[in-house]
Formats: sequence, structure tokens, C-alpha cells
Amino acid sequence: MSGHIFINGRFLSQPLTGVQRYSHELLRALDELDPNVELTCLAPPEDFPRPNWKNIELKVIGKNRGNVWEQFDLPLWLKGRFLFSPSNIGPAFYRNQAVTFHDASVFAVPQAYSRMFKAKYRFVFHQLVKSARCILTDSVFSQRELAKYLDYDLSRFNVVPLGGDHLQNIQTDDHILESYGLRGQSYILMVASQSPHKNTPRLLEAIVRLRGETRFALAGGSFKNVFQNSETSQLPSNVIQLGYINDAELKSLYEHALGFIFPSYYEGFGLPILEAMNCNCPVLSSLSASLPEVGGDAVVYFDPFNVDDIKNKIENFISDLSLQDELRQRGKIHAKQFAWSKTAQRTLDLLSPYF
Repeated sequence: MSGHIFINGRFLSQPLTGVQRYSHELLRALDELDPNVELTCLAPPEDFPRPNWKNIELKVIGKNRGNVWEQFDLPLWLKGRFLFSPSNIGPAFYRNQAVTFHDASVFAVPQAYSRMFKAKYRFVFHQLVKSARCILTDSVFSQRELAKYLDYDLSRFNVVPLGGDHLQNIQTDDHILESYGLRGQSYILMVASQSPHKNTPRLLEAIVRLRGETRFALAGGSFKNVFQNSETSQLPSNVIQLGYINDAELKSLYEHALGFIFPSYYEGFGLPILEAMNCNCPVLSSLSASLPEVGGDAVVYFDPFNVDDIKNKIENFISDLSLQDELRQRGKIHAKQFAWSKTAQRTLDLLSPYF
């Protein structure tokens, strides 16, 4: 294999969410593969932490920032050379590129996005599905969703599962346990946001109905507006709101939790399931979308639209120590199928005909 791939590095200057996590971890794994191909990541002239890559060149180009940089500066600089855009979007009218579409949520869950955001992403998706040379996606579920909403054959979308082993090289920071009184306590971890498809209100309603006093640690930012369609008007007394946490704190929370619960009803992949498994944390998850595809037989599943089912599954999990142990063992084995090195190699294999 030989050639040159230029990578759309706008993600480097963006907040770290699931899409940016994929891009960071994929490039880290590509850098460690050291393939017989030149890799150059092109970034806008913004302040961001410089990655510690050995084999990938980082090059800052252009004068603009944000969307203008991505849609104009980037393609003008490239002059027709092959581009890989890993973060859900790329220059809409640049043909010689591959792009990763992580999910079809702008079509399937429109209420989660602003009007301008939906309009931009829907336009770019429709444009790139016609013109991009190669399209990647994270799961068979997303492949089917994209084919349905963009009205293309399934074969247009190449499935490349994500890795889940990125926390293994992170040093844990246990101070968060002392900060919130969680050291030595039994708690279930939740990582959520205000987006409707994260389904946080139903989970909180289920927690209100629980018997017992198990604690729940809720990470992921502010939840002031999360109760709009919920029976609850405030956080239950046994829910501790952690706000934003970094990777070192997240790893500690996974490692010391009784379990991890993921209630989303729409996800293109569901990376936190694998994060938890890699940290020896048993998982309870919604049975919707891509989540059974990711969790396999190593998860307790519930109906995300049925509050009583969520409650019952949590209560059964808390009371069944043998189930907890079984999920830990199954999770360890299952998570080994998903490594970023495999994601990187599969990505290179798919891109190789085009550079």
C-alpha cells in the first residue's frame, strides 16, 4: 500500500463528544499502525491541544474557521487530492473524498437539533451520498437507517465498527469519588445529555419508582431542561449530578460502579457500553437501535419506552449478585471484539483503492 491520505482535522478544535472521540481514537490507532501510506491531518488556524502523533503530519492551513474553513479553505487547499472526513461531515462539493456518516439522527430524531443544524447536515448528507467516493458508517443499524433516509442501496455504506479500548491507557483519577461521596458506596453510573434520544427523563422516572436507596451518579453536563416531558420536576434525591468529567475521572467511575446504565432509544453505535465493559463494569442498556449490536449477549436489556420495564430490570440487577458477576465476565470477553486497531485497519482497507 502506498499513497497519501489527507484528513479533515476540523474535529481537533471541537468539543469532545462521540463523533470527535471516534476521530481522535481512529487517528491514534492509524498512527500506531504505521502503514505504508502518508497521512496528513489538515486543521484550521484555531487553538487546540496538539496530538502526540509519530507518523501523522499535522498541518494548519487556511485563514478561516468553522464551517467556512471546512467548506471553502479545505477544498481549495487540497486541489483535488484525496481527503478523508471522519466526523460526519465534509466539504459538500468535494468529490475526491471518503466520509464517515455515524448515524442518521438528523433525519430520525429531528427534535434533537436546531433548524439550521438539521438543514446543514441534511443538505451535506444528500450531496455527499451522491458524490463521495466511499462512505463509512459505524453499525449495521446505521447502514440501514442511512440507506432508508438517503434512498440508497445498503452497499453504498460500509460498516466499520468502532473500538472500545481507549480508556485502557488512561491513568484513573479517583479524586472524583471523594468529591461526591462515592468512595466505598454502591452506585450505578449514567452518562447522558439533554438530547431527547438519550431518554434521560424516562430513566429518572424509573429511578423515582425504585424500591431501596441505591445511588445513581449522573455525568454529562447540565440537566435543567431535561424534565420537559417528564413526570419528575427535579432530580431524585438518590441521583448525584456530576456534570462534565474527564477521561481519567470517567474510568474511575466505571471501575468502582455497581453497574452502568444506557437508556438511549437512538444511537448509531453506543460507545459507552464498550467503555464500561473494558473497565469491568456490568451494563444495562436499551434494546433499541444499534445497542444490541454493540452489547451482544453481555448486557441486560430493557424497553426504553417502558418505565416499569426499566425499573424492574434495575431492581433485578441490584438484587442479583450472580447476574452482576456473569455480566462482568461476559463483558470482558465481548469487548475484546472491538479494538481501535481493527477499526483503523478496516478503514485503511476500504480507503486503499482511492489514494
